[in-house]
Amino acid sequence: MSATPRPTAARSSPSRKPSCKPPRETAARRVAESIRDLIRRERIPPGGRLPTEHELARRFRASRPIVREAITTLRALGLVETRPRVGLRRLDFDPADVFDRLVPWMGAPEWGADLRELRRLIEPSLLVLVLRRATADDYRRLEAQLASGLAGDSAFHEALWQLAGNRFLCGLRGLLLSAVGPVLPSRRMMQEHRAILRALQAGDLNEATRLMRAHLGP
Repeated sequence: MSATPRPTAARSSPSRKPSCKPPRETAARRVAESIRDLIRRERIPPGGRLPTEHELARRFRASRPIVREAITTLRALGLVETRPRVGLRRLDFDPADVFDRLVPWMGAPEWGADLRELRRLIEPSLLVLVLRRATADDYRRLEAQLASGLAGDSAFHEALWQLAGNRFLCGLRGLLLSAVGPVLPSRRMMQEHRAILRALQAGDLNEATRLMRAHLGP
């Protein structure tokens, strides 16, 4: 008599399906990438003028409406601007500006969980940069702010993102910290901030990372 097969355990489905979709390839996107390549290839400096819309359309074999759409995309990213009687010119790109433009759009509840999840992945990891770049004076200033009560939750974390000294991380900080919103100060929160700072001052990356993960929560 054959044995009755054991039922297989059902796999638990994730609470949310990932929604990572590749960017949609369009003619305007291809032209925008070609304009960026042109800026790099010809080393056009910030403030430097780019070819006219008509010249770009001819060079990239695209219609002028497509070129306008590409320029609109680059303008939204802070890469170029159009001025009357000046034309199209390159801007000095700052990644922080791009992320700051996204902050007002990320207040919707459906984005909050993803942003908090991303923050919990990134913020403990940036402490290695803080340890590499922060000086004793930086730590003393932050310690004084904590002692005076001036460094609330957002101010403490803002200071750490700044001390990491990475432009892209500094750009991300506003976007990720906006997902948390205002946090009322508490004795426990201040104790956790001081413990993280003490671990950093001691040069103990593992302990600082562990404390930060516990502070940010699951």
